[in-house]
Amino acid sequence: MSRSIPRALAIVGAAGPIAYIALVIALGLLWPGYDPIHQTQSELGAADAPNAPVMNVVGFMGLGVVILAFAGAYLAIVRGAPWRQLAVAALVVAGLGMVVVGFFPCDPGCVDVTATGELHGTFSMPGAVGLPVAAMLSAAALRDDGRFGTAWQATSLIVGALALASGPIIAAGILPSYEGLFQRAAMWTPILWMAAVSWRLLGLAVQGRPGPAVPQA
Repeated sequence: MSRSIPRALAIVGAAGPIAYIALVIALGLLWPGYDPIHQTQSELGAADAPNAPVMNVVGFMGLGVVILAFAGAYLAIVRGAPWRQLAVAALVVAGLGMVVVGFFPCDPGCVDVTATGELHGTFSMPGAVGLPVAAMLSAAALRDDGRFGTAWQATSLIVGALALASGPIIAAGILPSYEGLFQRAAMWTPILWMAAVSWRLLGLAVQGRPGPAVPQA
């Protein structure tokens, strides 16, 4: 594979999460009365949202493409097995899930009563679970690669574990008054982790240094 392709994929993985967060903030500001503390990101793409197509296509689908690009850079640059392959598989599931979510906006207020709204919730799960799982698996994958220090490994494990643990809390509606804030923290943390790892992968790709040899099974 040409070195330029992993570099391009890493750039997308690094810049994409920042662009997504900026888009979510902008769409919230453009919707009078929208409360990001209380309301979720999905409501920005709901059937009654003023800029729903932008959120669903550019936001959710775009983020899915970013995750898939990160998966490609990860596969091409990170060395080691089997943790790398498992992390990439989780990333692919997460990315495809986010792309599909864009086809199924939630119902007004994200109180889902139609089949389309229910499918939104169903296909949101792969992204909500896949990315944190990939982060947790990366603790081992980055260790085996040999070019990432213990801080990268520990951060990956902690970010993934916290994001994964937040899912049941959000689903149970334990903090309804702060659901939007809590959801953003749970989602933005792992995608910012993805951006940070992407920048590191970009640096490794630019250096062009191969990883340590891995014994074949």
